[in-house]
Amino acid sequence: MELRSFIPAYYRLAEDLKTRIESGELKPGDIIPSETQLATQYGISRMTVRNGLSLLSKAGYITSFQGKGCFVAAPQMDRMYFYFSEHTLLGENKKLESRLLTVDVLAADPKTAVKLQVPADSRIVQIRRVLSDVDGPVALDHRVLPYIKGAPLLEKEIEYAAFPELVSRHTELASARNNISVQACVLMKEEAKLLKSKVGFPALCIEQIIYSRDDRPLGWSKMICRGDRFALKAVSEPYSERL
Repeated sequence: MELRSFIPAYYRLAEDLKTRIESGELKPGDIIPSETQLATQYGISRMTVRNGLSLLSKAGYITSFQGKGCFVAAPQMDRMYFYFSEHTLLGENKKLESRLLTVDVLAADPKTAVKLQVPADSRIVQIRRVLSDVDGPVALDHRVLPYIKGAPLLEKEIEYAAFPELVSRHTELASARNNISVQACVLMKEEAKLLKSKVGFPALCIEQIIYSRDDRPLGWSKMICRGDRFALKAVSEPYSERL
């Protein structure tokens, strides 16, 4: 029995139309055959066709207009995605070394309390590291996690684990999303000293807040990167999601 026979009919329809769109056979603005035509062509019900078209619509491949039908959507080339990890700040061929500065359990200051949505003076775990390559320091990493009694952090995890991985191991809640913001900044006195640079030198501030499925912040990190040793790259993704 062919593997294709195990695939739901609505998904096979969606995949076939997707292939025709990506190959250029169906171009932006072209009308998609009607539900009745597709049902006849594929030997399936109109409800099954509707489910397949719904998949394509959610993925951004087609758009529908009431009373007119479905049309091939134009690729959204202004939709950009980037992969971010401290392990690949400088590219895949360059490695960063991590040096642990401090690990403290202390009371949350007002800013941290807001970021983690916890009461002021709640106990938190604060981790500070310096990331370096062969030419010297690249970034200063500041991580904050809620303090959880009886949930120790292993030294290797503290120093080397990527932030999302650290958060998932520290908490019992599953991570659902990671909000990242990037903005220009300049190095302050302590940052300049640790990064072996000058006060006022251009830098990038990258903040991450990881949330649970019920929108509870599980961790917050702020990474200050030297502007001369870091570049953020993104790749266009013409459709909102894959099937």
